[in-house]
This record gives sequence, C-alpha cells and structure tokens, in this order.
Amino acid sequence: MRAASVAPSTFNKADRTVEVVWTTGARVRRRSWDGSFDEELVVDAGAIDMTRLNTGGAPVLNTHSNYDLNDQIGVVERAWIANGEGRAVLRLSERDEVAGLVRDIESGIIKNISVGYNVRKYEIISAANRTDGVNVPLYRAVDWEPAELSFVPIPADAQSSTRSQHTRGADCQFEEVSPPTVGISAATPLVQTRKEDSMPQANAGGAPASTVPATPATPAAAVSSAAAPAADAGAQRATTVEQVRAAEIQRAADITEICQRHGTPDLAAGLIRGGQDVLESRSAIAAELARRDAAQGGARNVSRIETVRDEMQVRLAGIEQAIMHRVAPKVVLDDNGRQYRGMSLLEIGRDFLEACGVNTRGMDRLQLAGNMLTYRGAGSMGTSDFSSLFANVANKRLRNAYDENPGTYAMWARRAPNAPDFKNLSVAVLSGAPDLLQTNEHGEFKYGKMTDGAETYAVLTYGRIVSLTRQAIINDDLRAFERLVSAFGFAARRLENRTVYSQLTANANLADGGALFNATAVTTAGGHANLMTGAPSALSLASLTTGRTSMRVQKGLQSEELNLAPSYLIVPAALEQSAYQFTSSQYVPAQASNVNEFRTGGRTALEPIVEPVLDSNSATAWYLAAANSQVDTVEYCYLDGAEGPVIESDVGFDTDGVSYKCRLDFAAKALDFRGLVKSAGA
Repeated sequence: MRAASVAPSTFNKADRTVEVVWTTGARVRRRSWDGSFDEELVVDAGAIDMTRLNTGGAPVLNTHSNYDLNDQIGVVERAWIANGEGRAVLRLSERDEVAGLVRDIESGIIKNISVGYNVRKYEIISAANRTDGVNVPLYRAVDWEPAELSFVPIPADAQSSTRSQHTRGADCQFEEVSPPTVGISAATPLVQTRKEDSMPQANAGGAPASTVPATPATPAAAVSSAAAPAADAGAQRATTVEQVRAAEIQRAADITEICQRHGTPDLAAGLIRGGQDVLESRSAIAAELARRDAAQGGARNVSRIETVRDEMQVRLAGIEQAIMHRVAPKVVLDDNGRQYRGMSLLEIGRDFLEACGVNTRGMDRLQLAGNMLTYRGAGSMGTSDFSSLFANVANKRLRNAYDENPGTYAMWARRAPNAPDFKNLSVAVLSGAPDLLQTNEHGEFKYGKMTDGAETYAVLTYGRIVSLTRQAIINDDLRAFERLVSAFGFAARRLENRTVYSQLTANANLADGGALFNATAVTTAGGHANLMTGAPSALSLASLTTGRTSMRVQKGLQSEELNLAPSYLIVPAALEQSAYQFTSSQYVPAQASNVNEFRTGGRTALEPIVEPVLDSNSATAWYLAAANSQVDTVEYCYLDGAEGPVIESDVGFDTDGVSYKCRLDFAAKALDFRGLVKSAGA
C-alpha cells in the first residue's frame, strides 16, 4: 500500500467525482523478515499495468477494508500518468451511510489516499552496489499493477507488514542488477521523489510506511545472491521460496489462533485464502465483533471488573469456618472449610505457616503456638493473622449467643436511633397539637402553640477482657474459649435487660422534677398519678381496671386528652401464673360482671411479659405499658457503628497469648410517664 493525496478543489458535487494523486513512486523504507530495504515504484507506462483502474473494476475502499460490500465507497473512473505521478478520477457512492465521508472529502478534511498494488517484477540493487550512500538494498518495482485505492486517516505506519490482500502469493520475479544497468547515482535519482503536502511521512526518505510488501524475496538473500557466482543464483532463489512457504504456514497458524481466541473461527479460512496478514486479520475480527455487538443492541464488548479473592484470604476463610464449626456445630462447612475439619489447632497452624513460607520443621509445640499467634502476612500492619481469625470467630459466636437470648425489654421499649457519640442526648417530649377553634365567616384563624419537655441521657461503655493462651492452643481447648465468648453474649443481653428495667425499678425523677411513678395529681408540679399502692393494688381484674383507667385519663402537656390504653402487662416471675390467667383467651365468665376484656382478643388485650429481673426489686409490683407507637415510654440506643457487643483482639507481650476485649456501648432512659402505670401490689 502506498499513500498519496486528494485535491479537494477538483471535487464535482453534481457527479460526486474527485481527482486524486495516488502515487509519485517515491522510495519508502520497508522491513521484512531479514532486515530493512528501500522500495521504489517505477512510474511510467511501461512499468504500471493500469488495466484494472481503467476498466471500472478497481474499487475505492474505506481504509483498505474489503470484508463487506459496505466497505466500498466508490469506484475508479479512469487513471493515467502525468509528470511522473499516477492520477485518477474517483466517483463516490450516493449511499446515505457514506454521505458524511463524501462531505469531509469535499471540504478537504479527508484527503489521504493509499494504493494497494501487486508487484510482478523487482530489480534488486544490493546495498554494496548502491551509489547513493544508503546501506540497505533497493527494490525497484518495474512491473506492477494497482489493485484498489483507499481513503485513509493515517496513511503510513512503520510497523506495518502488509501491502494489500492480493499481494501474498502473487507471482513475482526478482532480477539482480548493478548501478550501471539502471543508471542509479546519488546525483541522478531514478524517479521523482516529490513529497505530497498531505502525506509528508509517506514520501520522506526512511519515513514510516503504511504497510510492508509481502514479497517472497528477502533483502539479506538478495545481497548474498548479488555477491555469489551466477551458478549459485538458483540455489539462493530456492532458499527464498522455502522461507516464503514457512512464512505462509506461520501466517495461517497465527490467523487461525487469533480467530479461535476471539470466537470467530468461521473467519479463518476466508482470511487465509484472501491473503490477509495478521494485522489485517485483527481488523477483520474487530469489525466482525463490532457487527455482532451492534446486532445485540450495542455496549456489549465493554471492560469488566472482577473481584478476585487472594489465596491467603481463601485459606483463612476455610480455617475460620472450620474453627467456627467446632465451637458451633450447626455451622455448615463448604469444601474450603471441610479440609481443616479433622485437624487440631496446632496442625492447622503448622499448615498455615508452611503455606506462608515459614519452615516449621523442628519447632516444638510451644514455639509453634507462639509463631501462630504472632505471624503477620506480607503487608500486614495490624494484629496477627491468627489472632484476627480468632477474633472473627469470637465475634460471630458472640453475636449468635447474643441473638439467641433476646431480652424481654425489646418487646415493649422503643429502640432509638444510634447515638453518634458519648455526649448527652436530649430527647424532646412534645404535647399534642392545640385544639382547633371555630372560625366564623370572614373570621381570622388564630395561632396555637405546642409545648414540650426534654429528657437527657448518654451512652455508657461496658466491657471485660478474656485471653486465649498458648496453653489453650496446645491443649486444643476451644471449648473453654467458646464458653467464655458465649458467656459474653449472654452477659451483654442481661446487661441491656437490667439497664432498661432499672428505669422502672429505680423510679428516678424526670425532667419535671417528679418521680417516674407517683400518686400525686397531675395538676400538681411533678405529679404523674400513675402509682397504685396498698391492698387494692394486688394483681386482679379490679386493679387492672384501675390501672387502665388511670392511663386513659392522662393528659398531654397542653391538657389535651390522649386516650391511651395499656398493651403490655409486665410482671415479676412470682406473678407469672396470675398474669397468664388474666390475659388468657380461655377465660369464660359466668356472669356479665366477670367479663375480662384484658384477655387475648379482648378490646384492651394485654400481652404478658415475665421478667425475673423485677423479682429482686419486688415480687408483688407489676406494671402496665402502652405501645411505644402511641406514646414515649422507655427508649434505648447503641453507639453508632457498634450495635450490640463487639470483640477486639490484641497480642499481648506481658501475657503469653491473645487478649480479647468485649465491649458494649448502650444506654436506656424513661422519657414519659403517661404510658406507664405501676402497681405496688401490697
């Protein structure tokens, strides 16, 4: 392929024709299997066969692409030679899809032309016989045929290795000549070497060329044959033929491999038969993939990001799963964890260290256990791998134990949003909206206001520390470790339970100055009227009725009626049986006065909640609580990012093992008295 240029001023819009210069015969530096050489196209009527260009059979292509009829964008009308240049008139297609290209050609944006050609005969001048000072052979094409003309965006490429699809396999003669035969000299060039302004890189001496001709000859062989006796010329040509055959076999293999790799094996045979080289084949494959992509809706062949797990992460995950299965057998093992199932802790540690490149041969059990606990993988700047692994196991087991023992407080108290820090939280208690007032015609709407109170509390931190020693690892005593971790989970839930119920039993003052439960009338400052005492306060239908009534008549901050009803009956363990009897749906009264609407299904049904934490305070006191969706009662919260107990690990220096710290950040506070009633029960 050679590059030339278009003359936009010759564009005929009516006929859609344009005149181009498709060759000047300039010398171009080429490369082959055996080295570099210069190629020169002889531009005269005796050297160029322009039959195809002048019979309407030469196509005008889009960047030498010839895999689809859509690649042809025009035809060569006629061609001739003038002033040492090959010129032609091209007629462009009227198809809508090439209208944009035609407009760019007309405006001079697209003006680079490249010619694809076949060479039938070369005259070869060896580097030793050149008189122009260039130290590479010169190949002069003295019999060649243009095959097609193409519009191209970049007309030269020093790394290319193709001329056109018709070049490979073409019959070509090579004739050794010397400078006197063709009259080559440094002062008298054989042909014009004028540069086209639009294509300086294609016509400058030694500049990049768009492609490399697939000539069956090699420059190195040509140099050798020129220096050898005439009797050896046949043997040299035979060697060249073998090289060309080997190159053709390699080309076919490369094209087949590329087509297979990209899922286009159906293209291989056509590309090989058509003479395309590897680069042209890649272009054909890319065009086919683009066509398939468009047929499927586009945007299919895009980059894909995959998350790949590191081998060390996979190994640690399997070990963690196996250890978790030992402390909690209901954990299901996959194939990764199953391989560590029957191994002791020391055996697992030895396998892990060996996989990390640590030689454990000769280590005693204490030394092996110590290395297990302190080994850090490459790039690790924190705690050791094994201590982190045990911390993960501990956290999971802790969470399981914590979740398996829910506290009864969660049934009636409200969970607040997580606290952002340890500062005091201020919770506003709003009154109901003011009553609506009658407004006469043309009357003015009056402003109302809402009053509020505020309760404050803060998150507190609770915690303990336990250690996993080297002795425990050597003894393979995970059971003790598991019991301690599970105990942490149970303890955390008990702590939360005690903290919430302490709001009822402590009977602390609210922001209005009155105790949470008191019998003082609400008209008095700090009065809550939600405490029943004396004999009538013992758990019975009568006392339940009294407690329900006291909650019903509670008023808001602006003395608005709230009409609250209790939803929960909270009792100590000592009153469990009585609580179930009064709330059972099996209770059938014998007379109307015994109808119990506190039963399940009743119009003010109560859900019994039995909490033994209350027994240590009073075995007779019981409580009524409204649903927290109706009114504020008691709320609890966690520190943001630490919902529930959390375990952290640290490899100790003073202690011979790993210390695990269990921490819980939790708080609870009674916000409003109106949804709570207490009965002393005596």
